[in-house]
Amino acid sequence: MAPGGCVFRQTTITCASTQANRSSAPSNSNNPIPNTDDSTRIRKCCGRTMGKGLEKMKKSIGRKMVIEIPVGKGRPVEAIPSAKLSNELGIVARNFLSLPNKWKELTREDKDAALIRCHEKFEINLDEHYTKDSCEDILKNRS
Repeated sequence: MAPGGCVFRQTTITCASTQANRSSAPSNSNNPIPNTDDSTRIRKCCGRTMGKGLEKMKKSIGRKMVIEIPVGKGRPVEAIPSAKLSNELGIVARNFLSLPNKWKELTREDKDAALIRCHEKFEINLDEHYTKDSCEDILKNRS
């Protein structure tokens, strides 16, 4: 598990455990006791990102977030734009790309479509080859 993540222990009530509790204690029929022997499971509290934070930021500043990738860095230098770009490319990879077995099998049209979706969310200069390569590298690592 990633550092800083939280895990909750959740118990579920099975049909068999509620029937057994009702038959053994008729006075407690309204309050079934959960059977925790075989029905406990661990649930992570943090799920996938939905891109809502980026939409809130875009709404508050009144424009798209500017992403600047310096030559030779491969990622934005500032922390917040880097995280938002990575999250958004992960959303694009999960929801809009049909990923084959290997990244090399992905067509140029699919890669360009993913970058266009990224350009719709951010103010980013995709005409620069290093910016385009950096975004494709982040996309490859997120998929």
